[in-house]
Amino acid sequence: MERRGSIVPALALILIGGYFLLINLNVIPSLGINKMWPGIVVLVGLIFWLGFIFGRDHDPGLTFVGTIAILVGLFFFLFTLNVNLFGLGHVTWGAMGQLWPAFPLIVGVAFVVLWIAGRFREGSVLVPAVILLVVGIGGFAYTLGDVPFFQNVLRWWPLLLIGLGILVLLRAIVRPRTK
Repeated sequence: MERRGSIVPALALILIGGYFLLINLNVIPSLGINKMWPGIVVLVGLIFWLGFIFGRDHDPGLTFVGTIAILVGLFFFLFTLNVNLFGLGHVTWGAMGQLWPAFPLIVGVAFVVLWIAGRFREGSVLVPAVILLVVGIGGFAYTLGDVPFFQNVLRWWPLLLIGLGILVLLRAIVRPRTK
């Protein structure tokens, strides 16, 4: 069982070493720490996920923290890599006033992942999930309502309710019967 504890650090070293090797071989450009620091946050999230996957207890809480770290890191990449996002143009830190709804949305998604990783047992985590997803989507609809993508979000938001209904239905079907 001691070998399992070595898997996560080993995979982290392989990923980091592979990244630097690709830079040294000029396969990918070196972007510098000022642009790539969100990768550290993503890597931390991946380590939590690997702890869930390879850990003895398969603690669903690890997926919650891991999902938040991965999604926050990817979100910050939008800023550091100056990505051209939807109708906003190139994303700068000044756009945070419009993009703040990503944070409640990220935590809402993490709650849904926690519920799934816990094998649909803790239905109570769906309450904060729904609240945060609605706040995030509503926030984006408010801050980015003139962007065509979010006009479509406003039109199709009921799919979120349908998806949640499907998840609850799956929980009712998959849940073991108690005698």
